[in-house]
Amino acid sequence: MPKLTETKLKKQIKLRQFLPFYVIYGTEKMFVKRYTEMLVQSVAGKTPSDFNYHVFSGDVDLDDFAASLQIIPFMSEYNCVLASDVFFDNMDKDSIDRFTEIVNNISDGTILIISMPTYTPSKNAAAFKSFLKKAEKTGAVCEFKELNQSMTERYIAKWANENGKRISHINASKLISYCGDDLNLLKNEVSKISAYASGEEITLNDIDKLATVNLETKVFALSDAVLNGNGQKAFNTLDLLFYQREEPIMMLYVLSSSYIDAYRIRVADECGVTKDEAAKDFNYKNRAFTLANARRATARVSTEALKKSLSVLVEADEKFKTTSVNARLYMEQLIAQLLLISKEGRV
Repeated sequence: MPKLTETKLKKQIKLRQFLPFYVIYGTEKMFVKRYTEMLVQSVAGKTPSDFNYHVFSGDVDLDDFAASLQIIPFMSEYNCVLASDVFFDNMDKDSIDRFTEIVNNISDGTILIISMPTYTPSKNAAAFKSFLKKAEKTGAVCEFKELNQSMTERYIAKWANENGKRISHINASKLISYCGDDLNLLKNEVSKISAYASGEEITLNDIDKLATVNLETKVFALSDAVLNGNGQKAFNTLDLLFYQREEPIMMLYVLSSSYIDAYRIRVADECGVTKDEAAKDFNYKNRAFTLANARRATARVSTEALKKSLSVLVEADEKFKTTSVNARLYMEQLIAQLLLISKEGRV
């Protein structure tokens, strides 16, 4: 059958009209986990019996897996088998072929659920996709793709409402810019802010006071200070990052990403390419707003200065990975160098 939509999966769970097996995966891990739990509970009940509920994960023993799919339900309507976060990357072609063959020979009364709530194959991605195509013929494949920002904001508004609060579109967007787009994290943040916010509406002040700002946002503040030539703010932010025990290599990675965003949007603007086209070309998906932020931050910095800064960051990355350095001292020297380039390259 064709791929299963969220709506159809929800309907099957509610009506208990099951197919022989399901594959639930995708970028939005919160939905993968939630619908897996809902499906398992609908098939096996709230307190599954050991006789009729079998769980596998990671490196699956294929003999045991095959045997579990042939068990006849005992004092229950179904025999439920859950294979969670199967390590497809560790399987060779013969193992994947056998896994597929086992899945295609499920006994009557057994419902198999293959779920990927935290893990997505990377090295063996092609083999996993091949398995999914075969799985669609006899079972159901439900993929939860990454939401765009508009949909993420709607979920934030929904969660706020469930907590007895309202939140505006602008403030939902601000929360995403602070915390990132991980739905699990955002839901927790909305619950936390709702519990402490005094008014009926979550305000920008509530978000500024209570939101857990992610590393990307903190380092963006650092890069923004550098690009604007604000040395005091840049070094204060760097000091805060070290105080909070952030890894220097991760600081460097996010800082470099900010400069890459800036250079990409600058070149796109100079070539007459729109922001949306650039976001699509570089697969930004719902992170296209970072290009707009980078454009604003670098409005007074020359293209040559951005290019020179990128060269310095590449050199820093190589040094971090190949030599032993005093991370604090080196990051301070790097920020000083980037500030000087930014000052010399202002337009």
